[in-house]
Amino acid sequence: MGEFINYLSAFNPGVHRGLAEIVQEADHFLIYEDGRPMLTPGGNRYSHRSERVVRLLLAEMILSEEKCATTITAPLLFAFQRDILETRGDPFTDQWEQLIRDDPFVRLKTTGKTGISPFSTDDPLFNFSFITVTSLVRNINEMVNALIREQDLQESDLHPFTELLRHQYLSLDHVNRCILQAFSEKHQSGLVLPMGLTHGLLSPLEYVHGLISLKMQPETRVNEIICDVIHGLDYLTCVKSGIQRLSRLDDLIATGESDILEFKSTLRWDIRAGKTSQAIERACLKTISAFLNTNGGTLLIGVRDDGAIEGIESDKFVNEDKFLLHLWTLIRTCLGRDVSLSVRTSLEKVSDKTICRVTCIRNSRPVFLRQPGFPEEFFIRVGPSSNAMDISEALRYIADHFNVAGEGSAG
Repeated sequence: MGEFINYLSAFNPGVHRGLAEIVQEADHFLIYEDGRPMLTPGGNRYSHRSERVVRLLLAEMILSEEKCATTITAPLLFAFQRDILETRGDPFTDQWEQLIRDDPFVRLKTTGKTGISPFSTDDPLFNFSFITVTSLVRNINEMVNALIREQDLQESDLHPFTELLRHQYLSLDHVNRCILQAFSEKHQSGLVLPMGLTHGLLSPLEYVHGLISLKMQPETRVNEIICDVIHGLDYLTCVKSGIQRLSRLDDLIATGESDILEFKSTLRWDIRAGKTSQAIERACLKTISAFLNTNGGTLLIGVRDDGAIEGIESDKFVNEDKFLLHLWTLIRTCLGRDVSLSVRTSLEKVSDKTICRVTCIRNSRPVFLRQPGFPEEFFIRVGPSSNAMDISEALRYIADHFNVAGEGSAG
């Protein structure tokens, strides 16, 4: 069984009716039960910055006794996200090769065959299966084209279908990953179908019909799967609506530094010494390389450690284009040209100053920092900091987390 199925089998989200309430503490809302914060099985609070999300969690808990114990619900998804994905790490990243091999649509796109025996022509579901699979292939092709556009790839940069899927999956936040894993494991639906569903390219019924037509689930489970899908997509919609304002840069800064968010005042300018400094550049490169080697993250350049806005204007470039040109030259020169697909940059205004947002997803290969004048090093993210590993540690980490042990990014 997978990690989600194991978690589901032991999960008990019920609360005592009438004893639970929602309490606001600072900028978070959380559920209290009998005067104490209610905790997930892993000891994490049911708390969120959106009151709407917390209300959904509590409502689902109160109704939990009325539902099948194996139904996917908002409290289950929230708890799995907190206890597993955000605490232990993403189990799908370790199982990726197996997930790819088992997915019928990956096989279809890469070999022309699904690996599943089709319905015979005399089977009552033959026409249904033929129509459904034909439609699914069209929708999946649309998803592939969308991924190419989203990742701003040129024709010469096209990666195999599996690489596009990997980049897309690693770019997802924990909420989307959690729901995708729940559908994938509980419905035995692989990666492509639930990804198409959560991306809005498949409707709930198209998703269910796909499971039946590909013989991944029997038609007798339609109602159960639809119930799961409704709850999962409702939770996703609620969370997205509830955290919309967090996508604003000033609200993101207010959350503070973490394992996936770091601030740097400048890219190259040493404010105390009043001059450019390679050491300042290295601090930014360390963060980017650590994000690429771990679980991704966001670097905000132009923000001080305390969250105050410095702005990239302090770097004293002639214009913003020169700033971005210098940043990308550093990335390609010191981290390797092949990390380009894993890094995105944007310039945004806050309080009349400009912030550079550097968004990183985990790279497919280990990334070494090779900056002239400094020793070559390998960094990973540990909590809110970027830590260098010695040679033996780095080799073990690479062997455990990457497909090609010991191979760094191309310079």
